Amino acid sequence: MGRPLSVSVVMPAYKAEASIGAAVHSVLAQTYPHWELIVVADDGVDYRALLPTDRRLVLVRTGACGSGPSAARNRGLDAARQPLVTFLDSDDVWYPDKLAILAPLARTHGIALANTRFCEYPGPGYDADCWHDVADGYHDWRFFARVSESLWPVYQRRVMARARFPECLRFAEDAVFTLSVMARHGGAYLYPRVLHEYRLRPGSLSRSGDTVRRADEAYGWILSALRKGDRFSFPPKMVAFAIAVFERRRALNRAFPVSGMRYFQEFETAVRAQGIRIGAAATGKFVQYGNRGRCDGDSNSIG
Repeated sequence: MGRPLSVSVVMPAYKAEASIGAAVHSVLAQTYPHWELIVVADDGVDYRALLPTDRRLVLVRTGACGSGPSAARNRGLDAARQPLVTFLDSDDVWYPDKLAILAPLARTHGIALANTRFCEYPGPGYDADCWHDVADGYHDWRFFARVSESLWPVYQRRVMARARFPECLRFAEDAVFTLSVMARHGGAYLYPRVLHEYRLRPGSLSRSGDTVRRADEAYGWILSALRKGDRFSFPPKMVAFAIAVFERRRALNRAFPVSGMRYFQEFETAVRAQGIRIGAAATGKFVQYGNRGRCDGDSNSIG
């Protein structure tokens, strides 16, 4: 295997004073010491005053206030110097062996990711893993397209090539980036144990009152761009499937408000668990039974 490969960790920060300490400490606690953490301030805040001193921490700025997560991550990519790259939001945390497990897998397979735990923070509240009883190993990118939430793999830089986050988007930009890279590569290695904690915080950008509207607008823009020929780096033969992916996500997003569930992750997990098919023509009709549900859609779905 040779020497361990170092990892550039890109962390965008916008009004993150309350949460960034835990996120950074989860990187500092990694049992794999070969990393640099690039904190990208998108709000003019000097985060050095809030963070411990470590030579592996790098602070850069977007030069703006609120330019968006895509711009911040792209600025971090520009500053990244290591052969492996990954991302961590400033309100999430890693478990200590994430890089120790995924860095060698990414070196071998090009892209590697682990299971994610979605949890209401601070709890108690909703708490569930993204996948249950999933096979350890390499999966086609279509497998990962079934999950709408952020997956945040560890990538080899050569696999990422010149991929960028679409800066006009502030919702689903991570899905466009991740899936397009996976589609070009063919897939990714999935490690089934949870190594990433996605914290569902009341009042966060993705939990605001207009999230459904913003998501619908973002999916509409993505679909329009794909249909007009902007492939977002998807291989030409994969564009039709990418369109089906984002059609399904838009339909799920429209069905969610009447599901009776508090979090979209809970809703989507229930849909997947029940094998419900929601297609592009789904109207958002949702039939309750117990505390779970059934969405009525057409047959033009991806699973």
